[in-house]
Amino acid sequence: MNRFYLFIFILIVGFVACNNNKTDEKNKSIETKQTVDPVLAELDKINKKIKADTLNADLYRERAEFYYQNKQLNEALKDINKALSIDSSDSKFYVTLSDIYLESGKLKNTVVALDKAVELDPKNTDAWLKLAEMSIVFQEYRKAVGYIDKAMKIDDLNPKTYFLRGQVMLETGDTIHAIKNFQKTLEVDQDFFDAQYQLGLLYLGKKNKLAVDYFNNALNIDPNSIEAKYYLGMYYQETGNYDKALSIYERILEKNPDYVFAIYNIGYVNLVYLENFDVAIDYFTKAIDLHPNYIDAIYNRGLSYEMKKDALNSKKDYEKVLELNPKYKKAEEGLKRANDYLKGK
Repeated sequence: MNRFYLFIFILIVGFVACNNNKTDEKNKSIETKQTVDPVLAELDKINKKIKADTLNADLYRERAEFYYQNKQLNEALKDINKALSIDSSDSKFYVTLSDIYLESGKLKNTVVALDKAVELDPKNTDAWLKLAEMSIVFQEYRKAVGYIDKAMKIDDLNPKTYFLRGQVMLETGDTIHAIKNFQKTLEVDQDFFDAQYQLGLLYLGKKNKLAVDYFNNALNIDPNSIEAKYYLGMYYQETGNYDKALSIYERILEKNPDYVFAIYNIGYVNLVYLENFDVAIDYFTKAIDLHPNYIDAIYNRGLSYEMKKDALNSKKDYEKVLELNPKYKKAEEGLKRANDYLKGK
């Protein structure tokens, strides 16, 4: 063979081999990624099932649920509409459609989908309860109670029926019956996080130590709930156990350093109760850095400066508060005190 052609032949063989190696590496990479990433592996499994059975509406609903859970709402909507184009008689498909619409902020479409779900299956408890939730959102409380009653006739051991009735009672100012319904929720299901949490809030409002039990119960169910930890700290703050409150707020910030309400509360405890004005200023400043228009943090930093006799800085903060809200009476009074101080009155 001519040397030139031999050289070209070697190049071609080498190029093909190189490409094959790259393809093998790419395939291995994909396989590894699917093995490592359970989300992609789950999607791949659903895709294979759909490929093997392209007219199975339940599979498209399954993939729609997958996309919904992973916040891919456009893909979820496509799949649930595909499911409905195959079978428009399944009530569950419309419930899934309502979830996607709700997550997309399309409230009227959500209600329409749920109405269709109960029309197709009047015993769909899930749909009735979701309609009740939507009615609570729209503050249509009588309608909400009607939907809850329908759900309760179908299944009187569904804890959500009692929880939503408690929500209606709470929003209409009947805290006694709200508490009774939330407690009934827990009789049916003691691991119902939202009922534990709401009871914690209600007893916090009463400064009742039962709040601690309910918040701790909620945290046993969901240890990552920042809100339950925060309001547990609030209970200790409101009842004078400032060390315990600060400890909880600090633990929140260890995992969530930008949780501004914990930052603000540490500043507030140091200002109002402990009179550690420099510490208070530091924390209010951190809160303001995160939210430059956090008006209460600006006001309380101004008050902290005032407590330190730093009238110039307190004046700046009070002026900023009034720039944001000219009707903020305490800032108006604080600005007058700062100006009087600077004038030597």
